[in-house]
Amino acid sequence: NGRLDTLQAGILLAKMRIFPAEIKLRELVAQRYSKLLASTPKVRTHFIAPYNTSVYAQYTVLVPDRERLITHLHAQDIPTAVHYPLPLHKQPIFAQFYRGQDLSVSEQIATQVLSLPMHPYLEATVQEQIVAAIQQFMCN
Repeated sequence: NGRLDTLQAGILLAKMRIFPAEIKLRELVAQRYSKLLASTPKVRTHFIAPYNTSVYAQYTVLVPDRERLITHLHAQDIPTAVHYPLPLHKQPIFAQFYRGQDLSVSEQIATQVLSLPMHPYLEATVQEQIVAAIQQFMCN
């Protein structure tokens, strides 16, 4: 039930013209991250089945010691985000539906998710710097 004013609608119309191209660029950025991170110890990247697609609203990895990695990356002016800090079953509105269930895997993953910088115009050199900083942390 979104109600856009005229200015917002005008911006959205212009954005829709380039949206398919931006999705392709996001996919290239995600592929580059996956390739660069493939040999990085302790970092798990996502898997998209061949019959699925993603628009890569974010690029999220699983890492141990997330808080220390965030500190390390922020010290190098690399922004990060934790988009999913709380598993669904722990959110108050849904908690009643999951009482008594063992959802320890979800709880563990929620402590490890970390989203890296992601946008369609992210340059390869910047991605290489981000991954180098992650690798530096993971190898120490």
